[in-house]
Amino acid sequence: MGKLHLLPIPEGRWSVVSVDFIVELPEAHGYDVVMVVVDPVGKRAHFIPTHTTCTALRAANLYHKHVWKLHGLPDAFVSDRSHQFVAEFTRELYRLLGIKLSTSTVYHLQSDGQTECVNQELKQYLWVFCNEWQDD
Repeated sequence: MGKLHLLPIPEGRWSVVSVDFIVELPEAHGYDVVMVVVDPVGKRAHFIPTHTTCTALRAANLYHKHVWKLHGLPDAFVSDRSHQFVAEFTRELYRLLGIKLSTSTVYHLQSDGQTECVNQELKQYLWVFCNEWQDD
């Protein structure tokens, strides 16, 4: 079992949001699921009706339509959904916002050389400042 990760400390309202779904609800007006988007700082939430068949793409569209237009893009999303769901959600939200997501091959200096160089420098910097017992 992996280690638990601390959630980011929000710096302001809607800077961190959590997204979850209440499922297995009785159908009302054609909906049987509620997508819940919560701002833990402002103690506010959006409750968006949807369907059991709601995909990551549909969830991103709902977020864009109901939340983003009011609060913008947060610094962090918190979700207990699968990594695949979160990746698809993020990819679709970026597409809706006109953000181009460019990926590169790991350690491929021709496409991401500057970042790789900075990473190497940081590793050397950290190595110098850590003692052999790594208790500092």
